[in-house]
Amino acid sequence: MGNHCNICSFNCWGRKDYDGSCCHLEDRDFIIGRIDDWEEFLVRLSNKIGRTVEFKEVFYDFDEGSKKFPNKPSFQDPRNFPCFRVDEEKKRLPCVNYNSAIRACGVYDIRPNTCRDYFCDHLTREIMMNS
Repeated sequence: MGNHCNICSFNCWGRKDYDGSCCHLEDRDFIIGRIDDWEEFLVRLSNKIGRTVEFKEVFYDFDEGSKKFPNKPSFQDPRNFPCFRVDEEKKRLPCVNYNSAIRACGVYDIRPNTCRDYFCDHLTREIMMNS
C-alpha cells in the first residue's frame, strides 16, 4: 500500500484513531463514485478472487442508488454513477471493499482510477508538508 496508509488508517482528517473517511458514507452527503473504469475493475476483481463478480455485488447504478439514499443529493445525480455499494450492516456505511478490521481497502492493489486518483485536502497537505 502507499505511504499515506498510516495517515488514512489511523489519523484520517487529523482525527486520532479515525479511519478511511473517503471509503465511508457516514451521515453526510457523499458518494464513492463515479467509477468510470468499472468494467475493467470487475475483471481485475474477478481474477483476484477467482470467480466472476457481478456488477450488483460491488456497485449501485443510478436507479438503485437514488432509491436507496433518497435524502442524499449526491445520490440523486445520475452523473455520479456507477458508485461503490456500501455495507449497510455497518454503522459508518463503508464501501463493500473496505476492510474495517485492518482499516484499509481490501482491493487497494487493483482499485479503480477514482480511488487511485483521490486525495482529500488533509492528505494532500500532509504529503506536501512531509516531502
